[in-house]
Amino acid sequence: MKKLVFIFALFLALAVNAQEKKSYKGALEHAGLTPIEMTKAMEIQKEKVAAFKELKSSDLDAEAQKAKKKEINKAANKKLRTLIGPEKTKAIQQYWKKK
Repeated sequence: MKKLVFIFALFLALAVNAQEKKSYKGALEHAGLTPIEMTKAMEIQKEKVAAFKELKSSDLDAEAQKAKKKEINKAANKKLRTLIGPEKTKAIQQYWKKK
C-alpha cells in the first residue's frame, strides 16, 4: 500500500511539473523584447497591478469595479502596444493562446 501511494505521489508530482507555467515575464521573453522594453513593460504591469489593488480596496460596487478594471486594462494594453509595436504584441498574444 505504501508503494502504491508513493508511486501515485511521484506520478502526480511529475504531471504537475510537466505543465508549462505561463507568466507575464515569459510572454515578454517569448516576444523577444529588448532589456529596455522589458523593463518598461514590467513597469506598466506593476502600475496595472497597483491600480487593481487600489480598486479592490475601494467602495465601488461590483459593476463599477468591473468597468474600472476594463478601463485599467485598456490603458495598460495601449501603453504596451505603443511601447513594443504590433509584431511583438502579436507574439505575446500567441504565447497566451498556445497550450
